[in-house]
Amino acid sequence: MAFKSTKTKLTQSVVNTALRNRDQPMIYRDTEVSGFQLRVSKRSATFYLDYKPVGLRPDGKQHGSKMISIGSAHSHSVAEARAAAAKLKSDVTDGQDPAATRKANKEAKVIEMARATTMEEAAERYAQSMIKGSTRHVTTESGALRNAIKEMKVEATVPSDVTLSDVMRMLDLNKGRACAVHRFGALNRFFDDLLAREVITENPCARVTKRHRPKPPQPRTRFYTAAEMRALWLCEGLSEVQLRLLRAMMLLPLRFSEACDLVASEVETQNGRIVLSEKRTKNGDLFAMPVPAEAMAMLSAPANDGDPRVFALTEQGKPFTSWTSLKNKVRKGSGVEDFNFHDLRRTFMTVLAEQGVGDPTVADALLNHRQSTTRAGVLAAYNHATLWPQKVRMMDAWAALLERAVASGDWGPGDSAVPFRRLGG
Repeated sequence: MAFKSTKTKLTQSVVNTALRNRDQPMIYRDTEVSGFQLRVSKRSATFYLDYKPVGLRPDGKQHGSKMISIGSAHSHSVAEARAAAAKLKSDVTDGQDPAATRKANKEAKVIEMARATTMEEAAERYAQSMIKGSTRHVTTESGALRNAIKEMKVEATVPSDVTLSDVMRMLDLNKGRACAVHRFGALNRFFDDLLAREVITENPCARVTKRHRPKPPQPRTRFYTAAEMRALWLCEGLSEVQLRLLRAMMLLPLRFSEACDLVASEVETQNGRIVLSEKRTKNGDLFAMPVPAEAMAMLSAPANDGDPRVFALTEQGKPFTSWTSLKNKVRKGSGVEDFNFHDLRRTFMTVLAEQGVGDPTVADALLNHRQSTTRAGVLAAYNHATLWPQKVRMMDAWAALLERAVASGDWGPGDSAVPFRRLGG
């Protein structure tokens, strides 16, 4: 509802009457001090001063009108509010801008408080408000930041006192390890945020020379032999749902988080595919993958008290965090001592290439790599429509290869040994 306006000499009697009649929002403009007013609505009753700063703006134009609050009708009497308004008007006449001054003072106070905050406290606030993305990304990024701060031993230090030496201590401790890249990156982004907020005047990570910056680890080249895939398929010591997840990931080259968090609504049984929304993929792209008939049965989990997850590895509502424990169980139960879930995706790509099955760009698209030439540029829209039949044939071919590996421990010859079976039989 819009405010109505009236001019009157503000008195305590006027204020009391206004407070009793709050259904209609009103502005009571004082006739004694120009710009002084009381705004009353159902939820508030506040004294304000309307004013226009003297002089001109940097562009040569006059300043627009501004409004600054003085206090509520409960915290100030009319006489106190009018006196405060008169003082503010005097400041304006002297060339000051009370609203701008108040805003600057408020921002300075926020910065001062932030500068007095410890690294540990600042990191927690940053993790809660600034780290966005999937649950796994938030967990990974915030964990890397916390570990970096802990290893620098600066938990109780204010951000402005953290030095290059502190950063180097963390880097030296993790030299040659992949985690150094993640921790340095998370710490650098954290300090960049503090720098933008004027909490610090320099990002100590920016002073780390190129020579001393952590290098990404060499790309992994591990992929599994047919005999190892057989051992994994027959892995012992896993629960029913754990074994079903492992076998599904052997058939479908999904990322672990994509498979682990799969829900029934993402499995389109009639269409023979799974569809993941932009929020569920690493690159933020909508993604669909054909599902061979051999794999569809593994995605049809029995109803479990309304739990929508295909692989209920934990109690409903609790995220799965025991990746290392599950990996170690697979290593022990299969005898593949260096097993990693991600290596299944590399095995998919490598074996298909070695067997001469299909086009590598189709396999890359099935891995949902953003950098793939099948997913970017002018070809993106075209390939979205034309690659599906090739993807279906490739996934069927992979299922046949895996079936042979499980049966005999051998991939077999790469020429005519792989039938392209149709989904659904």
